[in-house]
Amino acid sequence: MTQGKSKRVVTHVVSGDLWAGAEVQVYNLCRALQATDQVSPTAVVFNTGILHDKLLELDIPVTLADETKLGPIAIARAIASHCKEHKTGIVHTHGFKENVLGIIGKELARVPISVRTVHGNPETAFTLTRPHKWLVQKLDVVLGRLRQQAIIAVSTQLEETLGKLFPEKVHKIFNFIDVDDTRRQWKTPTEIDGETPRIGIVGRLVPVKRVDIFIRTLAQLNHQGLACQGVIIGSGPLEPELRQLTADLDIADKIDFKGFVSPATAEMTKLDVLLMTSDHEGLPMTLLEALALEIPVVAHHVGGIPEVLDNGRCGWLVQNHSPEGYTQALTQILTEDTDRRHKTDSGLMHVHQFFGVEANTVKYTDVYNT
Repeated sequence: MTQGKSKRVVTHVVSGDLWAGAEVQVYNLCRALQATDQVSPTAVVFNTGILHDKLLELDIPVTLADETKLGPIAIARAIASHCKEHKTGIVHTHGFKENVLGIIGKELARVPISVRTVHGNPETAFTLTRPHKWLVQKLDVVLGRLRQQAIIAVSTQLEETLGKLFPEKVHKIFNFIDVDDTRRQWKTPTEIDGETPRIGIVGRLVPVKRVDIFIRTLAQLNHQGLACQGVIIGSGPLEPELRQLTADLDIADKIDFKGFVSPATAEMTKLDVLLMTSDHEGLPMTLLEALALEIPVVAHHVGGIPEVLDNGRCGWLVQNHSPEGYTQALTQILTEDTDRRHKTDSGLMHVHQFFGVEANTVKYTDVYNT
């Protein structure tokens, strides 16, 4: 793929409707690539929002192909127009719909190369009862096989899953953060002291995040005499239902709904423990930030999480995906100071070594140049 010594233009195609894992990683990657002497990043985003604005702040060329106003054909044409204007050499897509429209756009613009990053498993199953999403998923796989040169998986679990769909195309590159910059920006949390411990969860209030398990876990802890405060950082369609659950369990005064916070790190630094109860995950950016800030983590043993927590050396992994399972782990973390300190120290070293910006940026440029 290498063409002389000039920087290769890589155009990222991403939704940008949320400031969530994929968007945060796209921002981190674009910022890191911009600092290299090999890649000049640009972007096409489908929504206004935090990602759109933050990329512009970096002086990265961004085209808004507003999906609230444009249909699929118009979006594909906008991608093609952007690629022609910026002389794109590689189109890098992030998401099912983004993969399909990005590939169509790159074909219209005759861009020779396309890659995708798969940031996680789909949040819902694709069935014939939802024909539109089923069709997009099938088209996504076919186009990935025929018209994309590389598939990037952010965890070993995804690498194994994707290898069956895209033989000989899959590369594993972890999500990453700038650990030193994260620690400079945000005050490292203090040790759990005599005050009521604050246990938090970060994410959209949608079914896959299982915030109901989080709430039931906090109820069990408090009803068993281990006083603690729950903090829910995020918003979403399940909020009314979850608020009602706190009332039904008689712990409404023990759960603080913070709503959407940008950046969520501002609230994370106030936590004594981060709890992750999702049914499945790719490789959560929130988890990397927690390790960088030495926040103890209790998480479901699923997806890329065990890899980040080094199979429990850097946090508490829970296989019993129930309030009882999380209550058992949290009881340990809140009462055993030595083990807690050992795991957070190990986590900081682990995230530096494997999930830092430098090594993983090199892996991306290697894929682009293969």
